[in-house]
Amino acid sequence: MQLTLPSGFGPDSAAILNEFKRKHPHVRFLRFQWQDYSGVLRGRVMLIDTVIAQIAKGTPLKATGLAICCSVTNNLAPFTPLDGQYWLVPNWPTLHSTASKTNASVMCALDYTLPGSPASRDFCPRHVLNKVLDQARAGWGLDFLVGFEVEFVVMKLNQETGIIDRCSEGWGLFSISGLRDPVYHYVEECVMKLEQLGVDIQAIHTEGQRGQYEFALGPKPPMEAVDQLVLVHSYLKDIFAQNGYIVTMMPKPVASESLATGQHTHLSLQPPRPDLEESFLAGILQRLPELCSFCLPQDISYQRLLPFIGGCDSVCWGTEARKSPIRKIEPSRWEIRNIDAMSNMYLTLGAIIGAGLCGLAGHEPLLWPDIMDPANQDVSFGEPLPKDVKTAISILEQDQFGLADVLGRPILDRYVAMKQFELSKLSELDTEKVRQLFIELF
Repeated sequence: MQLTLPSGFGPDSAAILNEFKRKHPHVRFLRFQWQDYSGVLRGRVMLIDTVIAQIAKGTPLKATGLAICCSVTNNLAPFTPLDGQYWLVPNWPTLHSTASKTNASVMCALDYTLPGSPASRDFCPRHVLNKVLDQARAGWGLDFLVGFEVEFVVMKLNQETGIIDRCSEGWGLFSISGLRDPVYHYVEECVMKLEQLGVDIQAIHTEGQRGQYEFALGPKPPMEAVDQLVLVHSYLKDIFAQNGYIVTMMPKPVASESLATGQHTHLSLQPPRPDLEESFLAGILQRLPELCSFCLPQDISYQRLLPFIGGCDSVCWGTEARKSPIRKIEPSRWEIRNIDAMSNMYLTLGAIIGAGLCGLAGHEPLLWPDIMDPANQDVSFGEPLPKDVKTAISILEQDQFGLADVLGRPILDRYVAMKQFELSKLSELDTEKVRQLFIELF
């Protein structure tokens, strides 16, 4: 089958890789990476010289027909194509060395082809985020900045029990004693290496318990912000793994403890638009129950949600309201709190921003009052948010408020199908086995 070379393979691609080889002579392998619908980072590894040779021949690089068809339980979904193929579309600005001296990585989008049909970008989360951002620019002249709070817990495999458990005991919550933990120097090692790669880490502190930490990442445009997030997660996991530990960002790693891990996400309109912010926020709030299917993609995600800690369980917002799912920080800037690191953040950001664009397109009024305004202290909260992912997926499938008009029906239907299939497979597993699987994957 003949295929036009994907857009990631322009005439400068070989030059970019040759220059990278010159600066990093020890790198022999290149990881082409993408995130699937379950938020799992997947990839294909090639020798960097082989990649350069294929580009010189004008040969596109295959991902696999299974690229985003595998559930978190490692089962192929019913919609897995028998004759379709996904192709790698690398974003070369994300080309970086990894924690392994012989490896580099690059984040990719995915083009999809069927024999006799043109390439499609409808199923790729990265392409869909780009599509939503293009709509925002074309329709309203809007860009965005996104900043993530990276929370993680350091854990260790108990060789006797085979259980992954916390490696430290004691206080967190900004305590300096938590910085005296023996594992903390690996945190500093990661920060220094990430700084060399251009990652903007603005602050570090101990989180709820000893061995739990948070990085505040500086704001970037949405695509760059998610690429940076993936890089930070990978470096943390790789550096600690090299030293016998496991870093996890999953929301509830120990069932018997209050320890919880989120991924609060800061989103601002660029430039700030007081004339648009109410309808943009209204669009998100109107669709918040279905957005939970992206932001909180597993049942274990909902175990984290408690008032104050993770965001309340109703549709609402408030100025500096840490007990609400959406906290307004300043004009045209919000923090999304009901979200965790099991999400595919390309797709999740696309859905959140897309919901805001729906609000703009419909001139939707902001019907939900600021819960922090004393004048609203007796006003009831909005409708309850879903208590589990099955309910959230059912609301998304109905799509009462037209989110598919922005994201595209193909990816919404594909995502719903994957989550429904995944739920059926997870239901066959022991609850603690699922928790251990998620600790390792996320």
